[in-house]
Amino acid sequence: MDYLVYFVGPFFLGALGARYLNQRFRVFFVGFLAFFLAWIVMQTIATLASRALHLSESAFLYGLIVSVLAGLVEESTRYFVFRRFAPFKTQRDWNASTMYALGHHGMEVVIVGLSLLLTVLVVKYKPDAISDPALLRQCRALVALGEGTKLYSASERLFVGLLIHTCFSGVVMLAVARGQVRYVFLAGLWHFAHNLVGFNLHRLPHPALAAKAWIVVILIGYTFLALRIYHALRKTATPPPVSPAAGQPSKMLPGRCPD
Repeated sequence: MDYLVYFVGPFFLGALGARYLNQRFRVFFVGFLAFFLAWIVMQTIATLASRALHLSESAFLYGLIVSVLAGLVEESTRYFVFRRFAPFKTQRDWNASTMYALGHHGMEVVIVGLSLLLTVLVVKYKPDAISDPALLRQCRALVALGEGTKLYSASERLFVGLLIHTCFSGVVMLAVARGQVRYVFLAGLWHFAHNLVGFNLHRLPHPALAAKAWIVVILIGYTFLALRIYHALRKTATPPPVSPAAGQPSKMLPGRCPD
């Protein structure tokens, strides 16, 4: 049942987004493909760095590298797509950024689902392919989880992750809509800090409890921030004033007074 969440859930949410956000489904696929390309770049760099520095995936430095890559590559990709791709040239608002987030996060969820499926297959049919005994124990513990726990984890990743990427996409859309690149740096720094916290929760005395507390912080804090970003984009996307005489939008430049 959890694989339905990983492999069907993103497209179901994308269909809902297309309907209720008044967006074309191709915007979803733009985000879907953009994250896949960014993920390939990040994985390649992270793999090369871990081999060169002999790092395990639990090492602090590895988490630092991956967090830097997430902030740098993912947010610069968002910015490039929002500036250059046709669907965003005429609609730079909350709905467009959220539809992109649905695709971006949707691909991430699919990749996680494929990784879990591969883990199950390796543990079941070729466990000797995992040379690290500690990693093998972790994989076996993951496979042994109950169906309810797996379904909850999948749903948590799908919906909580969407909230996170909706915030990041909204901030980058502010950069494009307002013409202020500083918002891209803000989104990148935010993404970096978010991932770095997530990577290091296992170092705390009670990692499971810390992880749940972190989810609560995200649900409350990021929902509040998402609302702030939504209102900021609404103000930015306000249509130009209408001239009472002509009944047409005024062509007066922002910040200029009529002569």
